[in-house]
Amino acid sequence: MKLLALIPLLVAATAHAQAPGEMAPDAPIAPPGMAAPVVVAPAPNPVMANRWAVGLSVGSLSIAPKGQPDNKTQFGVGELSLRYRATLHFELELALGGGRQQLQDGSQGDLETNVAMLGARYRFSPYQHWNWWLGGSIGSLSVTQNGATDQQKQDAQRPMGSLAIGIEHRWTQFALQAELRGFSVGDPKNQASTMPVVTNAQQPPPPTMTSSDAQSAGGGIVTIGASYYF
Repeated sequence: MKLLALIPLLVAATAHAQAPGEMAPDAPIAPPGMAAPVVVAPAPNPVMANRWAVGLSVGSLSIAPKGQPDNKTQFGVGELSLRYRATLHFELELALGGGRQQLQDGSQGDLETNVAMLGARYRFSPYQHWNWWLGGSIGSLSVTQNGATDQQKQDAQRPMGSLAIGIEHRWTQFALQAELRGFSVGDPKNQASTMPVVTNAQQPPPPTMTSSDAQSAGGGIVTIGASYYF
């Protein structure tokens, strides 16, 4: 009976020996005078918190008639885009751009181009600051004499399809990016309209070509720019 009476006293002494919140014997012990380190996993970049983005880019566009890759015309272009991230990986984009012809001596030529595109991107590694994407778009492109009327630009519009690859470094709401886009264009909206062809960037354009080769063309766009997410 005396042994049974001592059991509650032993239990109480054991509980008092280990203060509330005291770590187990096998837990790591911080050095005297220092708090135990707390390991916190870094939070992922909140890419879905800001789904909209507006971007501004500058670059170069080159275009040449089908079968005549050496007979290309170069343009310095600017581009304004509005994007919406529909899912973690997929993004929709509306882009408008254009610019003046650039001659070999660095001066501006007599032609101008206008581009409008609606496309989609698939972004890889969306949580990383450095991420890249593949994209595709459809739209229209026109090449006209500088100062052409709105009607002339509409008549010169050609359907365009493009594929793109790009890379971006994004912080939280600000990002820098670079993109390479290849495209092809078809017949103009007005079949009587033809694309001006320049055989020598230093010389005035010769009479426009009317063959089917001149009606189809292709080229590429290289741009660098910045985006703001909101």
